[in-house]
Amino acid sequence: MSSEYSTDTITALSTPMGSGALSVIRISGSGAFAAVLPHFRSSKGEIPTLERFRKHKRLTGLISDEERIIDEVVLSLFFAPHSYTGEDVVEISCHCNPFIVREIIRLLLKRVRLAKPGEFTQRAFFNNRMDLTRAEAVGDLLNARTELSHRAALSQLEGNLYRKIAGILEELTSYRIELELEIDFVEQDLSELDVKKLRSKLEELAEKLQKLLQSGKEGMIIRDGLKVCLTGSPNVGKSSLFNHLLATDRAIVTPVPGTTRDYLEESLSLNGYLVRLYDTAGLRSAGEEVERIGISRTHDLLQQAARVIYIEDGEEKKEEYLLNNFLQNDERVIRILNKADILSQEKIDEYKERGFLICSVKTGEGIERLKEEVTGNLDLGKEAIDSGILSNMRQVEAVERSLKGIDNALVSLDKELGYEFTAFDLKVASEALEEVIGKITTDDILNRIFSEFCIGK
Repeated sequence: MSSEYSTDTITALSTPMGSGALSVIRISGSGAFAAVLPHFRSSKGEIPTLERFRKHKRLTGLISDEERIIDEVVLSLFFAPHSYTGEDVVEISCHCNPFIVREIIRLLLKRVRLAKPGEFTQRAFFNNRMDLTRAEAVGDLLNARTELSHRAALSQLEGNLYRKIAGILEELTSYRIELELEIDFVEQDLSELDVKKLRSKLEELAEKLQKLLQSGKEGMIIRDGLKVCLTGSPNVGKSSLFNHLLATDRAIVTPVPGTTRDYLEESLSLNGYLVRLYDTAGLRSAGEEVERIGISRTHDLLQQAARVIYIEDGEEKKEEYLLNNFLQNDERVIRILNKADILSQEKIDEYKERGFLICSVKTGEGIERLKEEVTGNLDLGKEAIDSGILSNMRQVEAVERSLKGIDNALVSLDKELGYEFTAFDLKVASEALEEVIGKITTDDILNRIFSEFCIGK
């Protein structure tokens, strides 16, 4: 764990700035109570002492700048270590007026400093109020935009991922102890290490980590969204489908080829998943300079997309240019025939035989089937999410290192390289998992994680 931890008292607005019913200003640190006390009067006009201040959990009164009253407030008092940060905490609930909020914070800054992004949660981590997976879940919960992303963040916040990692770590530790005993007391009269049993147990751990890694791929999709790219020749109905899926006229639709010069990006929820949908410039070999730039950007998006919806409208010789070496035999591609409402049955049957999904944006035919195809092979059920899944690249990379450590340990056992090598490999595996929960980490990693939080959280 990092040793870089500031213990001074901090404050920040913990609710969005604007006009409304209430704002909450949070103060945390050993000087939290003392920072508020000089500016507070009870509803009866009394000036409470610091000792009396500490005996209450909630106080109603006035915040004043000397004789000038700023607002009537409610103070919620939390005592270390039983608070969000593990320190003394005061939360000031005032009227949600930007002027009032600024005036109160101005008074507080005479004795405390403004918090950095994520610093309250960072202190909670340092004070052992939560492990690093729970701390990351706080940010995920604030940014959750679908039912599944909310459920995944809540599961992680409740400690389900931590418990899963901690269980694997406990097993790894027990195997490391066995190996260390064998190494240190090889000449003592101890029972011989059962290598076959150890190997079997390590294989079981590797399988658990492999399943955890698989959950991480979908966990990142749940958290960050599934990137889906609409592509095809000009005028096949990409923008119309884009608008239909969004249920709004977001993209301009005209009969003129090349209307979409640059890509458009919007987000929507499909079957509980966050989908980042891209409408791209129609692909063709000709076109003026601006259109060519748009086509170049489309190619870049196609390389990054998790799904590609390739659209045709029944006209001849379009697939030859578009389904080039880049898209041929690509499992990401969903091929659809649009404008089925104006095509002959013979043409529709021809496209069905070629594996196309038959759709009509105008009538809605095939659209629900298309939505199912987009999220069809994402099979993380609610049970799996509730049991604890990986949700970001940091966690995935750490578990990959842990799995590699176990794989190396199995190789060292098979090749009889010596228990010292096996023990070292398991140490590498353990340390990687300890990084996931924050038992060991670096300042750089912590700063990167908490800097993505909003100020006040």
